[in-house]
Amino acid sequence: MIKNTITYEDLIKDFESRNIPFDTPGFYDHPNFMQVEEKNASYLSNYAKFVDFRPREQAYNDYVKHTVPIAAKIFHKKFIEHGGLKPDTSVAALISKTLEKLNIWNYVVKGSMTLNFPAESELDTRYFWSLDHDGFTTAHVWLVAPPFYVVDVALALHSFSAAETSYIAPPICAEANNIIEAEIEDVISEGYCSHLQNINVPRSDYFAAISPQTEKFMRVFPAREALSESTKIKYIPVSVSAPDVPFEQMTSIRFNGQSAFELYENEIKGLIDSDI
Repeated sequence: MIKNTITYEDLIKDFESRNIPFDTPGFYDHPNFMQVEEKNASYLSNYAKFVDFRPREQAYNDYVKHTVPIAAKIFHKKFIEHGGLKPDTSVAALISKTLEKLNIWNYVVKGSMTLNFPAESELDTRYFWSLDHDGFTTAHVWLVAPPFYVVDVALALHSFSAAETSYIAPPICAEANNIIEAEIEDVISEGYCSHLQNINVPRSDYFAAISPQTEKFMRVFPAREALSESTKIKYIPVSVSAPDVPFEQMTSIRFNGQSAFELYENEIKGLIDSDI
């Protein structure tokens, strides 16, 4: 597991020592990187932290702030039109690869999500837990593409009531600079918390009893808060992910017959180019 004291310089030295080139987005699929990852399943966190730490010029930030919302809106529309898609890494991977084609550094996050609706809504808090009796589940997925620390196109793939929907506005592209402390109840299901309490596990030991690595990961990749309409949404990372096949081979999800790569080639690329 990556240490929360690691620095940008540490990462560069590590990549250089392993002959891993780090000059272009998506270098996690370089053979040398993959060779390390085969022996250390958590090594992808090094790529993610590199994306976090990587110095950015203002021109790049401006490009990301302009480009990512365009791509997010296109995929949001395509996801809704498709129907039946789930908020998992398969949909996030399509967006991640698209952003890499646009030379935008990013990574996929799996984690928990808590929606705190405004008081006047009189709606209960919605929890999407990553840890339950059955172990890990992909409760939610989003992307980090600095300066956006939340790029959430999967939100609309969850089931919400009409009342809840009126208080959220997906997709969400937020810098989410408000780093917060995640509560146990944000990550571990209510039922599992009750179970741990019943067998006399101290609250401070819940993560240690279930998944010590999760608590360590959360120290390196802290929770953040974003605003959608007037709803405060907590995003709590529990792991990172990356596509495991080339973009051109990601064909299981199609939009009116087009793969995501074809969608990029036929629509997104031209739209971005013409809008810059």
